[in-house]
Amino acid sequence: MLEIKNLYKSYGSRIIIENWSYQFQNGKIYGLIGRNGIGKTTILKCMCGLLIPNKAEIISDKGDLSREDYLNRDIIYVSDEPIYYHNLTVQEHFWLVCKVENYTQEEAQKAISFYTNKLHMQEYLNYYPSALSKGTLQRMMLIMGFLRRKPNLLLDEPFNGLDPVQLEEIIQICDEERKKRCMIISSHDIESLAELCDEYIVWGTNGIKVFSGKIDRKAVNQMIGDSYV
Repeated sequence: MLEIKNLYKSYGSRIIIENWSYQFQNGKIYGLIGRNGIGKTTILKCMCGLLIPNKAEIISDKGDLSREDYLNRDIIYVSDEPIYYHNLTVQEHFWLVCKVENYTQEEAQKAISFYTNKLHMQEYLNYYPSALSKGTLQRMMLIMGFLRRKPNLLLDEPFNGLDPVQLEEIIQICDEERKKRCMIISSHDIESLAELCDEYIVWGTNGIKVFSGKIDRKAVNQMIGDSYV
């Protein structure tokens, strides 16, 4: 569970988000939809602690996180830009995450095998990330996020660079992950969000709207304008 109370964030005189509140429940997937630059990534980074808001209360099942460091929050953020160690192989990145999360060796091997098999990453395990394509890097980043055991998972544009088969596999994994997490996904891929999300938060021309049920690109376009035509 994640709850935001009165989130206010500005960059200088430019207000990005003003006194916004919302509660995200466990076992659900939420989609954030809106134009580029509207504040979706800013919200995710404020929630996980990578950005400091001007004002906000951030609450999870762990308690009040507002003054907690990024490393102490029970929230994982997977960026839309690959972040990795140049001198570690793909496999070493996965083992590092498992070490941080206190997996036993058996648990780590089982989890790494599950995700690498599911996403067809076995042949890349001994590669260095700098040698990977955008789509393969994306899969590596997502596996690192799924390996984390924290209950709140924030995914920023997770579908970028994926081919149709990989996209379907990621959707299947996210559908399974919802059983043990609260998940928030920011994406322009309306069709993929429509397969996954229980609720949508849309930055429209008349402010932020929240709704559930069926969604399609035409409906989104009506709410936010012609950038989704």
